[in-house]
Amino acid sequence: MGNTGYKSFAALELYYVDDGSSTGQPTKPNVVTDPDYIAPVLDTATCAPSVRYYSVEKRLSAQKNNCGAGYTGSIVTLTADANLFFSTISLADANAQADAWLAANVQTHANNAGTCEVTYIPPTGGGGGGAGGCLVEGTLITLPDGSRKAIEELTLDQLLLSSEIETLNDTNNAEELYKWSCDHLSENRITSPITKLSHKVAHKTIIVNDGLFEATPTHLQLVQRDGHWRFVPLGDILVGDNLYTINKEIIPVTAVTINLEKRNIYPMTLNPFHTFFANGILTHNYKQPLAHND
Repeated sequence: MGNTGYKSFAALELYYVDDGSSTGQPTKPNVVTDPDYIAPVLDTATCAPSVRYYSVEKRLSAQKNNCGAGYTGSIVTLTADANLFFSTISLADANAQADAWLAANVQTHANNAGTCEVTYIPPTGGGGGGAGGCLVEGTLITLPDGSRKAIEELTLDQLLLSSEIETLNDTNNAEELYKWSCDHLSENRITSPITKLSHKVAHKTIIVNDGLFEATPTHLQLVQRDGHWRFVPLGDILVGDNLYTINKEIIPVTAVTINLEKRNIYPMTLNPFHTFFANGILTHNYKQPLAHND
């Protein structure tokens, strides 16, 4: 361990205060339990402190893996706060200590702090009068430059503003999407092109917050519920869930209504990343396939 800049005393000697001479009595150890204990004294002149490098904030996530059959564990993030570890060698060495601590403790933390949820079985039908998960006409989709365009005006190969979510291996696999969850949402803005786009009609849609967002019941939506982020079919969204906005704000779901009037909808697929912003809300392009592969 390098110098701290403090000078400590190993032993205590009794002396006369008038002339500073020794009494001749034996010395005794300088221990904290002794009433005469003398604490270390800062002396950077004769005991120059070594250079110290302090670790930066580090995070590591793991999935709770001690749930019973039929249940899926949530993903939990463990944080090593900044300055938790130090090194007199280098910053890399301090950060390596943080990484080692995270690796050694993240699974135990996930098992203790995570939750177990019943494994969700995706619906096998379209749930929307013959249409899969799709947004309605007039929904404004955000482009990479921040401008917005109605979904019915989009074209194939057009780039959209997308989001790469940490801990989520972006996918259109329904089973994987329904298993995923996290308690801390961290994302980076990227772009993804439209690879499929079509027009259909639906006779059942879900309206969130009096028109903020409207899509068919099987449209996959990112929500925060009970402190955890996950994807749910829009038909399962609840008042009290939270949504994530393009401004990285969290807003509550205050109203959910069912619309049974005919709506023009626009199934859309992005690739390789599948997230985008609709009316300023982060969502997913997942479309539950129908039995006839429509």
